[in-house]
Amino acid sequence: MKLTTHQLIQELAIILDSDLAKLVVESYVEMQQRFVGGDWQPTELDGGRLCEAVSRCLLQMDTGVVSHEMLPGQACDTLISKNCSHNLGQKDRQHITQVIRVVYKFRSDRGAVHISPEYTANYMDSMLVLHMGKWLFAEFLRLAWNKDRKIITEVIEQLVQLEHSIIHELDGKPLVLAKDTSAPNEVLILLYHASNNRMSKTAIKEHAVNQKPQNMDVAISRLIKSKDIRLAGNEVALTPNGQKRIIEEILPKLIPKA
Repeated sequence: MKLTTHQLIQELAIILDSDLAKLVVESYVEMQQRFVGGDWQPTELDGGRLCEAVSRCLLQMDTGVVSHEMLPGQACDTLISKNCSHNLGQKDRQHITQVIRVVYKFRSDRGAVHISPEYTANYMDSMLVLHMGKWLFAEFLRLAWNKDRKIITEVIEQLVQLEHSIIHELDGKPLVLAKDTSAPNEVLILLYHASNNRMSKTAIKEHAVNQKPQNMDVAISRLIKSKDIRLAGNEVALTPNGQKRIIEEILPKLIPKA
């Protein structure tokens, strides 16, 4: 199921306050992009914003109350209160509020928000926030959107595209926007963006408008030899080696820092 960020926000705005729906989706997408770009502190800050947005959306779903100011701790207290009437199931409320509290407190205590003599924002802390945030976003979509888990997974993976600063897709045709990209890097970027991380050699050459066709043949051969990609029938597919190279080497150089 192909959805842009804007389309998902519109879907959720049918159910939820439009501003809260927008904040949830945009916080999640920015958190992912910041992490990929190596910005550990903004990753953790966006994880906190995601907690604020999700907790307020859950409050609306559970009690009908719309709040743009309530902090996650207060919202979670209401969500698990025995003195309130609830629309969401008890177990769902318990699990998701526990994760919200952990992420929100963690980002406050580990140097991302407040100056700490012991901690600074770093890769491992950001990774924890990222993965807990991903679960939080998926669980939120399951409760709010009422879609099949497979569809939700596909939407989540597809949402965080590189199109904002590196790649743009129009009518199903991707275009690498980054200038002065080498042929091997352009191949990897296109595969990273592609559905299931695989494309035919013909499609790669067609979409790599910044490169000469003969250069693409050489690039693909070298990437196969280095095991960054592999043959898959009539297509080539990105390997874990290639994905690691994109995340650790290519994207940090291409995604602009805030």
